[in-house]
Amino acid sequence: MSNVRGDCGEQVDFVSDVRLTLFGPLPPPTHGQSVVMSHLVTRLAPHFPRMRVSDTAGGGDIRRLRPFPAIIRTIGSWWSLRSTDVVYVAVKADKGMWLTSATVLLARLAGARLFLHHHSYAYVRTRQFRMVALVRAAGPRAHHIVLSRVMARDLAGVMPEIRRIVVIGNASLVDRGMLELPLKSDQASLVLGHLSNLSADKGISEAVSLAIDLRRANVAVRLIIGGPLTDDEARRHVDRAARELGGSFEYRGPLGGDRKREFFNDITHFVFPTRYVHEAVPLVIYEALAAGVVCVATKQGSIPEQLADCPAVLAGHATSFVDEVMPTLSVARVSLSASRASRQAFLNALSVSERQLAELMALLGCRK
Repeated sequence: MSNVRGDCGEQVDFVSDVRLTLFGPLPPPTHGQSVVMSHLVTRLAPHFPRMRVSDTAGGGDIRRLRPFPAIIRTIGSWWSLRSTDVVYVAVKADKGMWLTSATVLLARLAGARLFLHHHSYAYVRTRQFRMVALVRAAGPRAHHIVLSRVMARDLAGVMPEIRRIVVIGNASLVDRGMLELPLKSDQASLVLGHLSNLSADKGISEAVSLAIDLRRANVAVRLIIGGPLTDDEARRHVDRAARELGGSFEYRGPLGGDRKREFFNDITHFVFPTRYVHEAVPLVIYEALAAGVVCVATKQGSIPEQLADCPAVLAGHATSFVDEVMPTLSVARVSLSASRASRQAFLNALSVSERQLAELMALLGCRK
């Protein structure tokens, strides 16, 4: 039993008999939403003994998201809505939002309080019919969870009928082992790192091109890439890096746990030239900051807010990424001060995120 402040009153004790049901994807496949869902389940479980989790993922690897098993799992879990007090839903994007709308409508008809967690920026930029349908299905009393202040502002601008928006940053969900890694020491050599579900949208082409161009400019640079290859194009860029960079390139495959921490320990700059339409607040950027790594990224989603208080290098778009960041990185040095500033930026975000998560748990535990 924990005490936190929330909207139910001055001081809130979590009510142990609140029946909380969570709908969302759990790994596999591993992607931003499933990772956040997994961490959230871990954080909520000690406070909600009657919590139930409905895994809506399709299973399998990232190359085959297999929508039909995901649909069957979601529909099969609807029976639990008859005996729950609070429903948390990780909102699906694109066509999957129609399934989310059906889930929240049934939950609303069952009398449950609703919390909708938005992870995608795609439908925050412009008003879309399926988002209108989702908001109407959820009703005016639903809480809509977003990942940043800018995302909250943009969602309110696109969907003014939403009355309750809650900001919950992702920093509190980062592996704290990153904070135990040593800060980077002053040196001239750069070690670039790129980690994602490797694809054109996440920027593997630009990451490889940046390392090659720096090498041609006589900059001492290495490139380490991690993550699963999602398609043949990603594999071609990994092969290109191996061919052009030789011994200065390493592909480490899918990474997690100690291997992920080793990746961030070994790099000095995290390169993330994403153009992914759903990108909002990438958890992997917080992991890099926690490890004391300088981030080099695009201004996609809420990344500018995420990197506002640290020595990052930002480009306007993936198409101009290499040209924009080359002047800075071609004369860059690794410094202890920059590494310390990156980690401090994460610690600041962590403090805010922990408070926001505590407030969310208080809201979930309320009876009204």
